[in-house]
Amino acid sequence: FTRMGAGGIGGKAAGLLLLQQEFLPRLDRDEFPELRISLPRSVVIGTSMFEAFMDLNDLWELVRGNPSDQRIADAFMRAHLPPELVGDLRDLISQVHAPLAVRSSSLLEDDLDHPFAGVYSTKMIPNNQPDTDSRFRCLDEAIRFVYATTFFASARDYFRATGLDHRQERMAILI
Repeated sequence: FTRMGAGGIGGKAAGLLLLQQEFLPRLDRDEFPELRISLPRSVVIGTSMFEAFMDLNDLWELVRGNPSDQRIADAFMRAHLPPELVGDLRDLISQVHAPLAVRSSSLLEDDLDHPFAGVYSTKMIPNNQPDTDSRFRCLDEAIRFVYATTFFASARDYFRATGLDHRQERMAILI
C-alpha cells in the first residue's frame, strides 16, 4: 500500500488499508489452512492532490455552476496533474505492466447514511502499451476523468437528494 500526496484517502482506500493492517495479521492461518486472502498492491492518491489539481487548473469556478458533464469532462481532460504527482506516477507506471483500475475513493463515498456506491466512475486501463509514455498518458487521463466524475450531474443530483453539501466533497484515487 503506497500513498502519494497528503490529505484523506477516502472510503475504499481506508477499507483496504484496514484489511491489510488490522484484519489479515490477526487471521489464524492454522485454523483456516485452505483460505487464501491476498490484497492487490495498491496506490492511493490523497485528497491534497485533488485540491492541488483543482487549484492549478482553476477548476473550482467551473464546477460551482451547473455545467454539463461534457463541459466538465472537456475541462478536466485539458487540465494538468500537479507536477509533484506526475513524477511519482511516471515512476509507478515504469514498474507496472499489468492492467490497472483507477477508482474513486472519496471522503463521502462510503458514508453509512448516504452511500455513494456507483455515483463516481472507475476507469480500467489495459496498461499494455510497450512504451512508458503511452502507459503514463492513459493513467493520467484515467485519473483526470475520475476526478471529473466528482462533479457530474449524477453526483450533483445525489448530493441534492441526500441534503449533503457538494462543496465538501474531496476525491482520493485508488489505483
